[in-house]
Amino acid sequence: MENNKEVIQAIKEYCFKHPGAYEAGPFNEYPICFKVMGKIFAQFNPVEKCYSITLKCEPDKTGLYRQNYPDRIVGGYHCPPVQQPYWNTVNLDIFSDMELLYQMIDEAYLAVICKFNKKEKAELGNLSKLEFKDTNGEDQDFALLCTKLDEALNELVGGLIQRSQYEQYNKRDSIHDVIVVYENGEPVGCGAFKMYDPDHAELKRIYVEPFYRNTGLGAELVRRLEARAKIKGYQWCMLETGKPMEAACHMYKKLGYKVMPNYGQYADMPDSICMERKI
Repeated sequence: MENNKEVIQAIKEYCFKHPGAYEAGPFNEYPICFKVMGKIFAQFNPVEKCYSITLKCEPDKTGLYRQNYPDRIVGGYHCPPVQQPYWNTVNLDIFSDMELLYQMIDEAYLAVICKFNKKEKAELGNLSKLEFKDTNGEDQDFALLCTKLDEALNELVGGLIQRSQYEQYNKRDSIHDVIVVYENGEPVGCGAFKMYDPDHAELKRIYVEPFYRNTGLGAELVRRLEARAKIKGYQWCMLETGKPMEAACHMYKKLGYKVMPNYGQYADMPDSICMERKI
């Protein structure tokens, strides 16, 4: 299969067509990984000398593909032995059947989501109705949602005066990486990050409209922000939340975040809780 921009773009677009799919870079620039709810289903390497795609596969099919297409399809070349029955690598330099490749991508996606429990499948159903847009701090829909976030926080912690000390750290003009979520063209959630230091991205302004809470959207925003931060070269994500935000703390802990000593500007703020996770 020819290694050119059109074919590479076609493969990427086909991966993105799957509900809830997004791009991540957990292994540096390449391979480009496609995930659904934090789980990898495809790893695409579009560069010369390593032009290939590694796909999740059910064990009863991995061997069959390898037998029918020797040399062109092999066990996941970079996978440890314990994962070999679950991944196949397709050598795209000598594999030319795009329809079969699309079928294998479909099967890779299904191999992942079939392992989801009932709650996760329901969350994926909710997420599949939404559109995720990459933007920046100047986005007007992001500004609207930030206003709603501030209003909710003011009510929760007792008013603007108590929160005035935090305002200087949440200014939108210092935030350049933003995700806004839409349903039927209406903004329903957002999240962002900014540079704290060369290794740490600081998550900011994560908000979900009340109707969409407990649907998995908050966790999905965090996962996608982490993926973008990793692509940009960050090794850690960190965040600050408040002691009254018990539900948020619980969500972050479920996603692997651990409480850390209050950092930087929050060091002397006793009502702040700071958390971090290696990405």
